[in-house]
Amino acid sequence: MTVPFWKLLRVFRQMRRKVPTFVSFNVANRCNEACPMCAVWREPGPELPLPELERIFADLRRFGLLVVEVSGGEPFLRPDIFAIFALLDRLGYLYTTTTNGTIVTGEILQGLRQARGLLQLAVSLDSLDRQCYARLRGKDLLPQVLVNLDTLAAARLPRPVKLNQTVSRHNFRETLALLRFAGERGWYLSAFPVNTGDGFAHRAADPLYEATAAEREEMAALFRELARRRRAGEPLWEYSGFYDLAADYVLGRGNAPCDAGQLYLDLRADGKLAACVDQPAFADLSRESVAAAWPRLAGQRERLDRCAGDTPCCYTCTANVSLTARHQLPFLLETFRMRRRHYRRR
Repeated sequence: MTVPFWKLLRVFRQMRRKVPTFVSFNVANRCNEACPMCAVWREPGPELPLPELERIFADLRRFGLLVVEVSGGEPFLRPDIFAIFALLDRLGYLYTTTTNGTIVTGEILQGLRQARGLLQLAVSLDSLDRQCYARLRGKDLLPQVLVNLDTLAAARLPRPVKLNQTVSRHNFRETLALLRFAGERGWYLSAFPVNTGDGFAHRAADPLYEATAAEREEMAALFRELARRRRAGEPLWEYSGFYDLAADYVLGRGNAPCDAGQLYLDLRADGKLAACVDQPAFADLSRESVAAAWPRLAGQRERLDRCAGDTPCCYTCTANVSLTARHQLPFLLETFRMRRRHYRRR
């Protein structure tokens, strides 16, 4: 089961034009973990039923959105998650999904195999050390996750699997070990800096992540090493420029390019639409169409510019997408080199 090439080509063409292409969908404000860096699980809220979601996603598709990042909370806590995937398939979307890996059943594996538009499955894994994992994820569930990862590896899904590591002062010395762990299973690693502070929806301020100057220098050196390894063809998911950007980010230097409200949008579980995960909603798609609400987004441009300058972020769903849109040829050449090397090892 292969995603048609023409669909991917259309995504890249639209990215180059910098028009709304990606929507991050917070499918549920529920989670069975409690990461200190995250704000989502702290405020459970309403989740729209399937018929409402189908109407909203049909509207977003007509508006031009092509790719959905299905996240949470924990998506697999929703019993109708594969019905949501099926409606995305019917509407012609490509999509990704991110899970914490605590729930892997035969039914879930079968559902993932049948998801036609699925581009990749991401599993969050911040540490291979049980005590560190519990501190960073809020629950002592690493043994369960490792068993589930073995099950996932044995299943050999027809889509790429990547591990997501949120890099902080507590776990950055494990990143290269996690890269080996992923590569040994034929998977990829996505490593990105922890984003903390007073975000609107996703990030939360916590002194747990306050790094010393020396730790920041070490983390920056790590990200520059990841950039080098990505260019050399190691199984790292992001464009190398993102890792260089992450190095500057942890040192408090420079800002990522911000295409919030232009290239990507954020849809919340209750149907509210925002320019990005850290902005207040400008529309309620349970009550209005995207086109009707769109003129109001222009009024948020000053706020978005101020956010990019005062409280920059380094998310893969924003900064990496923006960088990839600007550097498509280097990204594609790197990815080709990495995939060729990766598949030779399998």
